Amino acid sequence: MNISSIKTKHAFILAFMVSGLLILRQYIDYVINNYGYDFSWFAVTIRIIINYSLWAAFFSLLLKVALYFQQRRNSFSIWAKHICMSIMIAAVHRLLAVQLYDLAYYAYSGFLRGFFTPGNKVAIGAGLFSSFLEYWIIMVLIMSISYYVRYTSQQKELNIAKLNALQMQLHPHFLFNTLNSITSLIDIDSKKAQKMLTQLGFLMREILEKDHKHLISLESEMEYIKAYLEIEHIRFQDRLKLDLSIEKDVSNAKIPALILQPIVENAIKHGISKCPDGGEISVHASRSNGSKLIIEVLNDFQELNSSSKIDGYGIGTSNVSKRLKQMYGDDQTFIQRIAGTKYITEITFPLQLS
Repeated sequence: MNISSIKTKHAFILAFMVSGLLILRQYIDYVINNYGYDFSWFAVTIRIIINYSLWAAFFSLLLKVALYFQQRRNSFSIWAKHICMSIMIAAVHRLLAVQLYDLAYYAYSGFLRGFFTPGNKVAIGAGLFSSFLEYWIIMVLIMSISYYVRYTSQQKELNIAKLNALQMQLHPHFLFNTLNSITSLIDIDSKKAQKMLTQLGFLMREILEKDHKHLISLESEMEYIKAYLEIEHIRFQDRLKLDLSIEKDVSNAKIPALILQPIVENAIKHGISKCPDGGEISVHASRSNGSKLIIEVLNDFQELNSSSKIDGYGIGTSNVSKRLKQMYGDDQTFIQRIAGTKYITEITFPLQLS
């Protein structure tokens, strides 16, 4: 949203809403205080509507003035210039308001007062101060909205930049680990190494296609995981098994791109590869409490010593945790635990269906 996208018609809608509230307040004040004269709906309604409708008509000008002074550095000359301009605009507003009220009264009663009558002079003099105050109230509102819009826009850009940085960290990390796997096969089985390179080329194209996206479907993410596991399967052969269990109603759920790849990679590197007979990686995705998506990654795990980590390894899981925090704040969880011979990583975040 941009402050400049607010149209004059929106200002008129707000002006009529404010006018309605002020007319009602005037009538309530009349009833409570029991003044000794009849309440003039015409005079009160027309005067208030004309006053705020004129400010709505001035909205484009006020917006330009607000943005002009907002972009200038604070100084005595800038403030003096703005105060002088505010007095001029307030004077024009009050003169027009008085004249338009006289014309409306003439249409209603057939009597046209002279513009510079004593009554009008008092109305102009007293009303000028009111118009001056109203100008500055409107100016503060416009500037406050402008600052808020600018702040939220900057925060959004900052969040996107942080997400891009976190996502870009995955590429060299993944490439380094995969090339290590290929290197270990070159002397043992060159054909398998060539096949892994071919699969790596396909995977890198997938990464480039998803590089500009922060959210992709769960189904698309799983296709990527399968392609990645094909590379690892060449190295592990029958020692690596995969079990996918995804509820149909969440297959098109939107999830952060490449969020599962580091988890699966760690499951292989620190789980399956440490088991003499290999093992299985299971990925389960389902609804949680109706409004959340829960994804569990389980892998066989052999605790080699009492100091085995439970808080993840290296940049991979740390990256996942940071990205989830960046995208969903406190409305997400990232839990890792050991249950018997299984290492379990569980993530939950708001369910978004495409």
